[in-house]
Amino acid sequence: MAALHKGLKLKIVVIDDEEGMRGLIRAVLEDQGHEIIEAEDGASGLETIRATIPDLIICDINMPEMSGDELFDTLKKSDPDLGVIPFVFLSGNVSQPEQISRLNKGADNCFKKPIDMKLLAAHVNSLLLKTLRVSEYIKRKLDDIAESLPSTIEHEFDDYNSLLINTQGYVGAIVSAMHDYAGDAESPCMVESIVNSELNYIRYCLNCFEVRRKLVRAANGEDLSWTLIFMVMQAQLENLKVYVSDLYVSIPSAKSTINARISSLIGDDVLLKNGDSTDGRRQQIQLTDRFRIKLMKHIDTSINMVKEVV
Repeated sequence: MAALHKGLKLKIVVIDDEEGMRGLIRAVLEDQGHEIIEAEDGASGLETIRATIPDLIICDINMPEMSGDELFDTLKKSDPDLGVIPFVFLSGNVSQPEQISRLNKGADNCFKKPIDMKLLAAHVNSLLLKTLRVSEYIKRKLDDIAESLPSTIEHEFDDYNSLLINTQGYVGAIVSAMHDYAGDAESPCMVESIVNSELNYIRYCLNCFEVRRKLVRAANGEDLSWTLIFMVMQAQLENLKVYVSDLYVSIPSAKSTINARISSLIGDDVLLKNGDSTDGRRQQIQLTDRFRIKLMKHIDTSINMVKEVV
């Protein structure tokens, strides 16, 4: 049976306590170009699903350790990301009312054994087409949202000269925030530590962004831009590499939002993105030399202004 969609495939977890049934399904769907991962019961199937995050789950109903119904309920209730994966039941002993019941609970299909493999393959290909349509739709919507976000930030540090006009108010606010951050008992030595280290100052700023995010639920575009900038700057001062994937984990925003902001900062000559020399699939993020010099000058100016007070 020839693959229906060349170059496109699903990652499918097939869970069945009958090795022969798993092998038959594997042979048919691999011939269609899909990637198949097997599990012999519900418990091991759950571990496999969590480890691989498949595009589709095909699962027998009656199995030892954990039944297909128990696995289905666990995925739907415990993890929203896993609960949206299409789920197809298989069973050698299922009535039409039971099939209807599972469909009404959110299953994508419920096949009765012996299974018509051509029909199963056609259903999988139908899910593939549906996935592609939905993915394209979501991508268009996310692109529309990304384009509607402010595309630039105020990153010309000459603008910070205006702060010198009201030094007392500016420095007073920073010192007050530093004392709150440090705690009353240890604030003198902690504040001194912050203003005597560019790295500690950056860590302090990142903490402020985190506190603000918790207060307002979600950081605005400007906060997100500066969070990205300071995280990259911190890594560079620590002689560490930071990758796009690290930012996904560290910043509680959608990947599409982070990607859009990174693209904007690259367009503004603030960030650089390069493939890692040891793993071309990983994208390393750095500050441009021009922006890094201006940012360090601003940080040193701010630290010196605070030192005069503390």
